[in-house]
Amino acid sequence: MTFAQTASLSLSLMAAMGLVATSVAQTPPTSDQAREEMSQQKTDPLATQSSAGEDWTMLKGHEKGYVTKQDALPNSWLALNFMACDEDRNDQVSEAEYTKCQKAHQ
Repeated sequence: MTFAQTASLSLSLMAAMGLVATSVAQTPPTSDQAREEMSQQKTDPLATQSSAGEDWTMLKGHEKGYVTKQDALPNSWLALNFMACDEDRNDQVSEAEYTKCQKAHQ
């Protein structure tokens, strides 16, 4: 085998390996998955909360008189500050705790 043939074979192998590597990359969600996620967000307005502190009545779970860590997840501010806001460490943030925490972290 000549040098040119060896070089050509090496380049072909490297190109093939590159194609295999890119085809193994994570695939984006299918349109059905994306549509399902969008549908869930449209039906649950509390699933898409902002990253700022919200008015108490806009928080998911507020109607119980408290929010849990799970309830707080859609709101990145509350999710991040949940432990600081939960003064009595009962894994629930009451409206009073939330209001006090918002004022302290502004």
